[in-house]
Amino acid sequence: MDHFAANRRSFLAGLGISAAGLAFGGALLPRRGFAAEGGKPEVTSLEIISVRDPQHSAQLALAKELGYFSDEGLDVTLNYTVNGPDLPSLAASGKVQVLSSALEQVAALREKGLDFKWVMKLSDISNTQGVVIGNNSGIEKPADFAGKRIGMYKGAAVELAILNMTKAYGIDFGSLQFINMEPPEQALALMRGDIDVMACWEPYVSNAAKMGGRPYFTGSRSYVDGADDPKAVNWLNLATGLTTTGDFIKSSPNTLAALMRAVLKANDLLATDVNAAVDPIARNLGIPKDGLADILSKNEYDTVIDARLMDGYPVYQDWAISRGYLTTGAPMSELLDLSLLRQVKPDAVKI
Repeated sequence: MDHFAANRRSFLAGLGISAAGLAFGGALLPRRGFAAEGGKPEVTSLEIISVRDPQHSAQLALAKELGYFSDEGLDVTLNYTVNGPDLPSLAASGKVQVLSSALEQVAALREKGLDFKWVMKLSDISNTQGVVIGNNSGIEKPADFAGKRIGMYKGAAVELAILNMTKAYGIDFGSLQFINMEPPEQALALMRGDIDVMACWEPYVSNAAKMGGRPYFTGSRSYVDGADDPKAVNWLNLATGLTTTGDFIKSSPNTLAALMRAVLKANDLLATDVNAAVDPIARNLGIPKDGLADILSKNEYDTVIDARLMDGYPVYQDWAISRGYLTTGAPMSELLDLSLLRQVKPDAVKI
């Protein structure tokens, strides 16, 4: 059974005239004077929800711990969940102003009739979505992957990496047995032999490796043919970003601009001195410092919106629709509003 059958009709309908440079309309065009440079925040106290991992939350954790939000006149409360797929239901409560999410989660919110927009990219997290095999899994060669029991939180993006890996090696994806499992449970289940494979994100992937599991592949790196011969792959293209409502963009542009400036300062630290970021991130997220620098180095922390994102997300969305995680999805013109990013950091928008 081909689980990758793509339903592109609704997506292409919304993107059809993009080649003419008009499909994105005002959402991606700069709005002169929309937010005053350094203007006083309209709202100074706000809550941000994110995932308790360095993929979604590294810059947020740094900005909170190092006082970057306070420097911008903001009192930010960070509330974390364990699972990224839970973000849309939390945001749909109507009480959330800002969250850190992947683009498909914005699409899920828009399918519910909620006007959420991605306003700033935070990171490419493809390399921290990974698969670990157990020592007693019986997987010695790629063909042995067929029929295995895989512990994975339902709806996790890493499933697409698994699908593309099976396509690359001619393995029947339909033979795999997926077991819905919370991330903290997966490594223990793998060590006990209750599952053969775990599919998750950092830091759970690294924790499983420390406990004796063998990293097999990520969205962008493969160790399938040997740990000593890693290969670059394009099995998953996944990014996180700041998300908010259309109403909040209109009512509080100075607040969002201040938030972006704080995040950009944190991003600069990650880009120049990863080791200096370890302690504050670990402290804020409540995760171990050991191995965190390596995890941070696997992510690509940058705010650039370019062709990789614009070309890669539609592929992901087609897959999500085919699997029933999304119903219709949404064109990029509905998902993005880069008006503030164009003002705060113009060179980050390269589309």
